[in-house]
Amino acid sequence: MGKKITVIEATEKNEVIEEVNLRVCAYCRVSSMHEEQQNSFAAQVAHYTQYINQNPNWILIDIYADEGISGTSKERRIDFLRLINDCECGLIDLVITKSISRFARNTADCIEVVRKLKNLGIGVYFEKENINTLSGESELLLSILSSIAQEEMISLSQNIRWANQRRYSRGEFQVSPSKLTGYDVDPVTKGLVVNKEEAQLIKRIFKEYIGGKGAAKIARLLNEEGIPTITGKVWRGSSVRRMLKNEKYCGDVLMQKTITSNDITFKRKLNRGEQPQYYIKDNHEPIVSREEFELVQRLTEERGLAKGLTEDVKKKTSNRYVLSGKIVCGKCNMTYKRTTQNSGKMCARVAWFCSSAQDSIRRACSNGAIHDDTLQLISINVLKKLYENIDTLLVPFVEILREVNDISNDQDIIECDQQIRALLRQMSALTDLASKGSLTPVLYNRQMTEVGQKIKESKRKRENITRKHYANITILKDTEKIIDCLKSTEGNIDSLEKELVDNIFDKIIVKSRQQVVFRLLNGIELSERIGG
Repeated sequence: MGKKITVIEATEKNEVIEEVNLRVCAYCRVSSMHEEQQNSFAAQVAHYTQYINQNPNWILIDIYADEGISGTSKERRIDFLRLINDCECGLIDLVITKSISRFARNTADCIEVVRKLKNLGIGVYFEKENINTLSGESELLLSILSSIAQEEMISLSQNIRWANQRRYSRGEFQVSPSKLTGYDVDPVTKGLVVNKEEAQLIKRIFKEYIGGKGAAKIARLLNEEGIPTITGKVWRGSSVRRMLKNEKYCGDVLMQKTITSNDITFKRKLNRGEQPQYYIKDNHEPIVSREEFELVQRLTEERGLAKGLTEDVKKKTSNRYVLSGKIVCGKCNMTYKRTTQNSGKMCARVAWFCSSAQDSIRRACSNGAIHDDTLQLISINVLKKLYENIDTLLVPFVEILREVNDISNDQDIIECDQQIRALLRQMSALTDLASKGSLTPVLYNRQMTEVGQKIKESKRKRENITRKHYANITILKDTEKIIDCLKSTEGNIDSLEKELVDNIFDKIIVKSRQQVVFRLLNGIELSERIGG
């Protein structure tokens, strides 16, 4: 005899969606500024305005919308960050968005934000997937679906990369003439054409280098003669070195020098063999002979080896010291560099000196060197003082920032929000009239554009008011981070650790050999006298 199974249907409704006086907002985004995408953007705004207003249990707070911005990273979306900040300020109960791919295509970002809002008691409702993140099974579904959205983005990225590589293999490439001194781009053929006036400068730079001058000295000579770069800036040794390594000046083209390091962030990096490169020989008219170009490459390598500057050495010495990149000159604002005084002698001592002494543009400032052991000692003393004064200095500062950050009762903000909501209701009414045939498409589009412009103006005004507020939020978070780092030491600060320095100090400003100012990440500055 078979088992008899009776299904008891679920009767519990989603309390978050049905809750009375729920403060609701929507987030929408389009990835590009093409006309058809802008129409999609306007349609999304109109849809959610109407969607929220028609629910008697909901109160429309705002429509957060980013135009022409990729969804691959949340850091680039201004209104998205504004939405998160407003959620943290307790202004919102529920966020509605079209789909996971509109909210975030990065699984890590999506899950991180959803969990953060969930901990604040705020739900995110994905309309297309019918997922409310405050429901029990939402995180598993969200993880699966956002991974699919991310895979679609990665697939698109790989298709673009494949198409680019196909173009490279056919010898097709694009060059921005504004960034390539010595060449113009032919408007018809799109090929490189020698700019005779600029070419003379290129020839001179190669000749000077072959004659024994270094890149920094060449840069200094060009600046002294008042010759600007193609972008109107001053010459630096690094810009001269890039020109000397550019194969285009001998008529060749190397394609795919840089690659996308990550399909999620789309950050670029040098291609060090991870992907194929494409080299076209004799692609266009050269400015210098191949013999001259190859001689310069040999000289560059020989001079580097003579100084001991191999790739391994550069990699090992880059930012390896505790205070690297933190010390700046209080007189000329240049960074300080580390050196060993009296190297090889009994009295050898490590010190930091202002890098203006090695700069090809500026004259060396009068700030003297400061010994590393002295700087480390006073840095430790500052950290100890901060730890001892957490409750008297940092905690009260946090409390002040929290009070300043409460903008829920700011009258200017309230007025801006009221204007935006009124305009959103007007947009909803226009959409309703158009759907009933009471407005012609031409009139509907014109009026929607006008209302949309007014919304942008109101949002711009609101953004100006809240810019200082959001800056204070950053300062608040940095201060809380400093407190956590200091507490983790339990007061045992007998030596400097790079992680501690990076999480507490923004800059160490050398005013003179007698005075150093420590600027914390939150902007607080502490002045210390040396030997006093």
